[in-house]
Amino acid sequence: MQNENSSLATNLSAYRKNLGLSQEALAEKANVSLSTIQRIEKGTVTPRAFTIKILAETLNVDITSLMSSTTQSETSNSNISPLKKLNLVTLFFVFLPFINLIVPTIFWRMNEELENKNSTAGKILSFQLLWSFIVVIGMGITLFLGNLIIGAGDSLFFIMIYYLLAVLFNIFTIAKTAFKLNNKDENILSFIPNLF
Repeated sequence: MQNENSSLATNLSAYRKNLGLSQEALAEKANVSLSTIQRIEKGTVTPRAFTIKILAETLNVDITSLMSSTTQSETSNSNISPLKKLNLVTLFFVFLPFINLIVPTIFWRMNEELENKNSTAGKILSFQLLWSFIVVIGMGITLFLGNLIIGAGDSLFFIMIYYLLAVLFNIFTIAKTAFKLNNKDENILSFIPNLF
C-alpha cells in the first residue's frame, strides 16, 4: 500500500506541475481541501476512491495513469524543454511588436509536446499578447500627450524612451520566467491570466 501511495504522490505532483498548477489551484479546481492534496503528495495518506477520481478528472488524466507505478516525472521533464524554447523564442522577437506573438504561437501550435495547450505555455503567450497591446496603447497615449504638451513632432523621443522601458520590462520578465523554468518552479507568471 505504501508503494501505491508513493506512486500516486509522485504522479499527482508531476501531472499538477505539468499543467502549471499550484497545490492551491488544484485543490480549488478539484474542490478538495489543500491539506488533502498536501498529504497525498507527501504519501502520508491513502485517499478515497472518490478523491482519486475527482483529481484524475481535474487533471484530465486516466485514473490508471494517476495510480500507475511508473513515474510521470519524465512527462514533466519533457515539457520543460519546449517551454524553455517557447520562452526564448519570445525573447528573439521582443523588439518587433506583434511578431513576438506570431512566431511563438506558430511554434506552440507546431510543437507536439506542447500540443495539449499547457497552461504555462498559454501564460507565456498571454503575457506577450497583453504586453504588445499595452505597448501599442501606451505609445499612442505618449504620442498624444507629447503632441498636446510639447507640440507637433517633438514627442518621438518620449515614445522611444517608453518603448525602451517596455522592452526592458519584457526582457526582465522573460529572464525571470526562464529562471523559474530552470528551477521547475510552478508559480510562473501568476499575475497573468491564461488567455489561451
